Amino acid sequence: MNTSKPHLNIRSVYAAMISLFIPGVGLSAEAELIRLEAIEVSAEQEKASRSLEPATVISGKELLQKSAATLGATLQDELGVANSTFGPNVGLPLIRGQHGPRTRVMINGVGTHDASAISPDHGTTVESLLAKEIKILRGPATIRNGGGAIGGAIEIKDGRIPESLPNNTKVTTQIRFNSNNDEKVLTSELLTKLNNLAFHADVHGRDSNNIQIPGYAINQQDIIKVLDIPSPSNTHGYTDNTNARSKGGSVGASYFGEQGYIGISLSQSANNYGIPLGPSHSHGGGVIEGAERVRIDMQQERIDLKGELFLDTPWLDSIALRVGKSRYQHDELNNGNAQTRFTNDVVESRLEFNHHIFTKLSGVLGFHGIHRHFAALGVEAFAPKTSINSQGVYLIETLDLKPFQLEFGYRKEQVKLDPDDQLTRFGPITIPVAQPKRDFSPDSFSMALGWTHQTGNITLNRWIARRAPDVQELYAVGPHLATRTYDFGNKNLDIETLNGWDIRVQQKLGKLDGVLNLFKYSAENYIYQSNTGNKYQTDAVLPIPKPVCTRLTTCLIVMQQAQQDAQFHGYELEVGLPLKMPGLRKFRASVFADQVRGVLDDGTYVPRLAPARQGLFIQTGFDQWEADLRYTHVQAQERTGTMIKVDQIELEPGTDSYNKIDIAIRRSVTFSEGFKGDFFINMRNITNAEVRNSTSFLRYYSPELGRNIEIGMRLDF
Repeated sequence: MNTSKPHLNIRSVYAAMISLFIPGVGLSAEAELIRLEAIEVSAEQEKASRSLEPATVISGKELLQKSAATLGATLQDELGVANSTFGPNVGLPLIRGQHGPRTRVMINGVGTHDASAISPDHGTTVESLLAKEIKILRGPATIRNGGGAIGGAIEIKDGRIPESLPNNTKVTTQIRFNSNNDEKVLTSELLTKLNNLAFHADVHGRDSNNIQIPGYAINQQDIIKVLDIPSPSNTHGYTDNTNARSKGGSVGASYFGEQGYIGISLSQSANNYGIPLGPSHSHGGGVIEGAERVRIDMQQERIDLKGELFLDTPWLDSIALRVGKSRYQHDELNNGNAQTRFTNDVVESRLEFNHHIFTKLSGVLGFHGIHRHFAALGVEAFAPKTSINSQGVYLIETLDLKPFQLEFGYRKEQVKLDPDDQLTRFGPITIPVAQPKRDFSPDSFSMALGWTHQTGNITLNRWIARRAPDVQELYAVGPHLATRTYDFGNKNLDIETLNGWDIRVQQKLGKLDGVLNLFKYSAENYIYQSNTGNKYQTDAVLPIPKPVCTRLTTCLIVMQQAQQDAQFHGYELEVGLPLKMPGLRKFRASVFADQVRGVLDDGTYVPRLAPARQGLFIQTGFDQWEADLRYTHVQAQERTGTMIKVDQIELEPGTDSYNKIDIAIRRSVTFSEGFKGDFFINMRNITNAEVRNSTSFLRYYSPELGRNIEIGMRLDF
């Protein structure tokens, strides 16, 4: 690389970039014209902003094997991570019991900006097969990512904005077929260059039928406990209305100069999926015969900008910029008719100054803004049209005193919510509900201490992380079609605070290696959705709460946003040992276990937490093949949320224990020079166990997929 640098007025660069991309922050200075000589370079990889965070990175062959139809299913075997499902087509990652508006999913440093944090039936717009790397941040990631990451974050790199000039043109195509639901998947990517420009393009598509399951879909015994009477509809051996189809694609390009790069991508995705059948319900128009077919029809368009300027100054290493603009909408369809439309239009921008003040002290100063317009319009619009503006500034510093590292982070945030009146509709009746504006000023703090020694390391993390309540938590009023609930928000909610401790120990003892994570969170003003025990009769002119459901077609469970203190604690453990086995290579056996417990201040349990699990994982190779075997025992979940019956408080129905066995076989194949690939077979739940997911609102309506065998191939040329 040519090391000569043009003259830069650093103050002018700061001023121009901040005023352009961070609304509300302005500096009176003019940027000088910077002329960069264009030569062939590769952009450096983005520096990790918090190297001491408890994190896991998945990439390469491991990610190829684990990639599944949803993001939650892709990550569900990672320690501390569960899959919060809403049927087979929605899978959201739940990290240490924290999910929804507490777990942020980001692509290339910018949020996905779908509606997955609003409600559990809304899927993400992520196609996992296109991911090049997925990083799981356990514990609060609020310093860099805001209050939406108070419980953790998922960072995805998909390569849609090239970060380096490729040496050659590369085409990657992947095809998959799943025996359970006849799922067919195709993805294809192109990466090439022209002089100092790198180009990327991709297309993807999925199509699947109803899932096959062991036994009946609806657990009538649990339905009776919750709704007082059995469901009139059920299926055996399959779950109806769980077919899905999705498609999308993108084009992107990056220009590389002497001191950095800047790139842009345009992407589009669409997904139409069904919600497992349950009892139908009326919207004020009388009794409905037969089950409703509820579907989600979503679309998203995005434009993303990413760039980094590398500098040769005594203290400033680089300036990094991320901007994303997203237009998202989905319709909730009832028997093919659109009844409610959700929209989420967002602009997110992030500007970071990576600096090196002293030899042993480095860090990042960042400015972060999110401007969001959310709306839910239609028959079952349970949340009002709202404008949300969030501005944040953060500082992360790392002091390297080998073998010790000390890290400190601080974030100050301003969040403003400005809602319209909520229009709650039942049949011909529209009820306007006035909603107040709310302003919040949360701040967060983090500190970490790491010690690296000859055979391992120990890291201690301490957080005080805060978040403002989200739209649905404050303002929800009305019926929600997909969840079959009548939702109430709470306009008096206060800032939620998570006081967290985490200790991570990685150690080698001879050939034995292991990792142990212990964590404890004390949550102040923890926000959760509670089952009031009441039912709403929707065929009345105005909905009438009743303690007992007499007819499922006109009955919705009443859910209320509440707030009280809570305590979480848990662990994650994995111990592995490589062994020499005759005829096998790279043989390694490991045992793993994880658990999270959550208790509210009144002594009841936090609802919809994952149960404890333990298992055995074996990796090996033979001839040209590689294979993995995973055995997982998932315990029964009896620590459930509560529901208020006529004269007492009862636990919601729990889930039974089960044993799950997964086997993966793969082989790398070279067809000719420059033309190679990977062939793989993933056999999941091969014993056809009935898996009821305790984290799911729909655990009474459908189990997860039964036995499924996926055959696929990835081709590179």
